Amino acid sequence: MPSLLLEAINRRFIAKRMRKRNKKRNLKKKYYTGWSSLPSFQLEAIHRRIVAKRRRTRHKKREPENKYYADWSSLPRGILEMIADKMTLIDCLSISKVCRSWNIVLGEEFPCWQRHGFPWLLVSGQQNKEVRTCISIFENRVWELELPEAQGKYCWGSFRDWLIMVKDLDSFHLEVNLLNLFSRSQIGLPSIWNFYHKMVLSGLPSDNNFVCMLLHSQYRELAFWIPGAQSWYKHKLAGEPFQDAVFFNGSFYLLGDGFNVWQIDVKNIYSSISDDENDFGTLSKLEIQFHEVKSPEILQLREGMIIQNHDDYQILRYLVESCGEILLICRYFSAKQDVLLETQKFEVYSFDCCESSWKKVEILGDQMIFLGKCCSTSFSAKEIGVGIRNSIYFSNDQPSPWWNEWDSDHLKGISARLGFNKTEGRDWGIFKLNNEDQEQFRFHGDIDNWTYTWFTAPSWWCFRNIPMIGRS
Repeated sequence: MPSLLLEAINRRFIAKRMRKRNKKRNLKKKYYTGWSSLPSFQLEAIHRRIVAKRRRTRHKKREPENKYYADWSSLPRGILEMIADKMTLIDCLSISKVCRSWNIVLGEEFPCWQRHGFPWLLVSGQQNKEVRTCISIFENRVWELELPEAQGKYCWGSFRDWLIMVKDLDSFHLEVNLLNLFSRSQIGLPSIWNFYHKMVLSGLPSDNNFVCMLLHSQYRELAFWIPGAQSWYKHKLAGEPFQDAVFFNGSFYLLGDGFNVWQIDVKNIYSSISDDENDFGTLSKLEIQFHEVKSPEILQLREGMIIQNHDDYQILRYLVESCGEILLICRYFSAKQDVLLETQKFEVYSFDCCESSWKKVEILGDQMIFLGKCCSTSFSAKEIGVGIRNSIYFSNDQPSPWWNEWDSDHLKGISARLGFNKTEGRDWGIFKLNNEDQEQFRFHGDIDNWTYTWFTAPSWWCFRNIPMIGRS
């Protein structure tokens, strides 16, 4: 009996489930088959409602992604700086093109990014134009930048993204100002006599606590200017003119005709200028530390060769700050008329202040040195993410360090007058230090053109203006 009862209950339960299932099937069948009997205007209305519902669903799915980008762009400034500092400039340039919010964030002028940027070249011989030609060597692109503030002026040199602009007023007078190529900020300096061959800055002009120093081209004379001063303050020493100078760790370091070094503390310059006893712009109490440095043994041998064959070879010397060191770059070139401005080799030495000596540098490691008149600097290949490490990038400098562009009209057309093959002339080149392949190096400069000027295109400007690869 129990088994028959259970079997009956089970049959009733199964029959009930089957009736419910058939009822649902009949409803679905009526729902789907009913479409064909609806009028066309009702079908269109239903279609519009379905499309609108799908769009709302799709928009809701995208909202979290959009909120994520907005949150990324609104991160605290310090976190964004930390993220960017972990990446190369090339990588930052790439991700700045991902979306508008990322481009805005990376395009800001972060204070810690002031030293970051890409090395560019400013073409010479365009003092009468409002548009200046710039060359982005790593991007392999030419930029034409409108710069009406520079019309009628020569570029004397640079300090990062600031240019030293000079206007020849005739009668041996020059008008000098500092111009930021990207922010268009300007700082006017007192006029100077046309007897100086180089200007060196201690820092960014935007910091308002920098010092400008001039090197005389005929005497061992210096001139200084600080913000707020109405004139230049001079200091004269006995001896030949200084060939080059560099600012490092709070002091100017100057290189004489030999290998000795003179050191001037910036604090001492400020205190000497503020002293009421300075006589008509002369700094009589300026303290200068002298370092008597012997020339390296390798260079002594070469010096002997050059002295014996002074008609064949000459040396241009540059001072550059790189990775917390003062480097002396010796550029060997031929001075014969048939191979004028033929650079043959570079040698690098590091200044040891404690031992007062120049030590040979065999390898620059990650560094790239950029040499030029009043514009020598260094960059990290790892930091930029592109470029040839352990190399020297150099512009087509003239044989004499005392010349300036506004005094070089005699160079125009000189290759034609001397019968040189101008097709071999170039405006800049690259020398790899410690060449393992032992390839013979020869660089023929374009003697008709004045040297180009290295400067830094700031990263924030590049993020805003350089398009993605494949776009123009």
